[in-house]
Amino acid sequence: MRPRTISGTTWLRGLRLRLFALGALIALVAVVAATWATVRATTVAVQEEQRESLHADAQTYDALLGYAATHRSWSSATGLVERLAREHEGAVVVTDPSGRVLVSSTASTGSTTGDTLSPDDARARIDPLDVDAALFDPADPVEPSPVPAPTEDGCGASSGRGTEPSECRTAVVDSSLRLDPRLETPLTSDEVDADPAWRLLALQVTDCLADAGLPGATQVLPGPAVQVPFRDHRRVATSCLDDALRAALSPYVAPPALLHVGGEGSRAEVFWDLSPRSQGRIALLAGAVLLVVLGLCALLAASIAGPLRRTAAAARRAADGDLSARVPEGRRDELGEVARAFNLMAERREQLEDSRRRLISDVSHELRTPLANLRGWVEAARDGVVEPDRELMASLLEESLHLQHLVEDLAGLAQGDAGELRLHVERVPLAAFLGQVATSFEVAAAVGGVRLDVECTEGAEVLADPVRLRQGVTNLVANALRHTPPGGVVTLRGAPGSVAVEDTGEGIPADELPHVFDRFRRVDPSRTRATGGTGLGLAIVRQLAEAHGGSARAESVLARGTTVTLTLPQASVVPD
Repeated sequence: MRPRTISGTTWLRGLRLRLFALGALIALVAVVAATWATVRATTVAVQEEQRESLHADAQTYDALLGYAATHRSWSSATGLVERLAREHEGAVVVTDPSGRVLVSSTASTGSTTGDTLSPDDARARIDPLDVDAALFDPADPVEPSPVPAPTEDGCGASSGRGTEPSECRTAVVDSSLRLDPRLETPLTSDEVDADPAWRLLALQVTDCLADAGLPGATQVLPGPAVQVPFRDHRRVATSCLDDALRAALSPYVAPPALLHVGGEGSRAEVFWDLSPRSQGRIALLAGAVLLVVLGLCALLAASIAGPLRRTAAAARRAADGDLSARVPEGRRDELGEVARAFNLMAERREQLEDSRRRLISDVSHELRTPLANLRGWVEAARDGVVEPDRELMASLLEESLHLQHLVEDLAGLAQGDAGELRLHVERVPLAAFLGQVATSFEVAAAVGGVRLDVECTEGAEVLADPVRLRQGVTNLVANALRHTPPGGVVTLRGAPGSVAVEDTGEGIPADELPHVFDRFRRVDPSRTRATGGTGLGLAIVRQLAEAHGGSARAESVLARGTTVTLTLPQASVVPD
């Protein structure tokens, strides 16, 4: 099975690009939506403003058009112009077609009579003989239908042949001029025929048509319109009627003029409108906002992807065997938590690796020394250097027992690690149990000059496997006797749910106390046979306590002694 490796990701599949793309998409949608909303709102506002402005302009135009239809000049229009300027809160200026100011409101921005304004800036043309339909749209008059002209020679009457000669056909031609309604006087056909002005109008139209080589008008109709004895050349007839009307009415109305609303240069320039210039501004602003947001998205993506890449690089280094690989922990967010978790994992892994190396070294040393002794004495006996007497046999047996003890300890630890440590739990009276353990160590305590005491609460019991519990407590007592000088005291204490072994030895330094239960951990690293031990005793004790559902803890004060306490299930509590 090949070892799994950590490979780097390509930039196309990297988190940085995905975060940037997500932020860019959100920014793009937001900018487009904001731009659309701005343009839409601006459009509605501009349209509303245009409607209001058109309404105001139409009222001003209608008032001035009415004045022009009822006056022959603009000389007396000052009062009207000033009133209109006040009502619509803006300057009103009337100029002739060349731009020379005829009448100006006092609210004007400096335009006075005699000044000149650009005709291109005019809002409308004021001519009662030709009304601007955009600003003034009266109801269209009903146009008379073409009727055959009454003749005395039978033209227009049915000839009984189903058709009418083309030269006898007539048409009614209307004027193209949109006259101010105030100039129109409702008349009947008979009144028109009897009115000298209308007969003069018919003569002028007839003269104009004659100049064009066409028959003259046969009748003037209300509208105004004329009836001509032909169907073709309607445009010529319309032009003749327009010229005759303008010539007949011009002496009675004010001359054509131009209307300027607001005065020259008084119209405020709006920063946001729908002109090409403003559209460019909107596009520039949207682009700037998008660039800023994209920049922030890039920074955010880098701030997230950067630490993750550094963590991935450190993980690859650790996978390649560099156990010193670490990640900076400066951040206080989730990425900082990931970095701290990675560093903690790396430290634990480094400690485990160090423990593994130390375990291999310690095991090899513990095996090498007794094996070397066995081999040396056996070779010496084989070569006749020493006699295989009882003393030699006892030494070889001691070395064999030490090897067996080491192997059994390692096997027990392996069983505990694999979860295969089997327990036969029962009630264990602590008074009798601790008394048996103390009795087994009386000789060793006497040889070392150490007093061995037992203190137990009356009736104290624990639920435990007696064999495994004896193994753990024996390790504690043996360890205490090794580290207690002559004249010291080792005390075994029992209480409901706990067993403690206390000594008055040299104690354990505070920096070593958290590691006393580690495998092959020794306060004194020298492996002298005077103190003995394999460095596995306390590790086995903790494993046995945890297998019972309990725990082991150590308390120590230098030069005063050490206390190791096993917490076990009480007899009244059934463990899982």
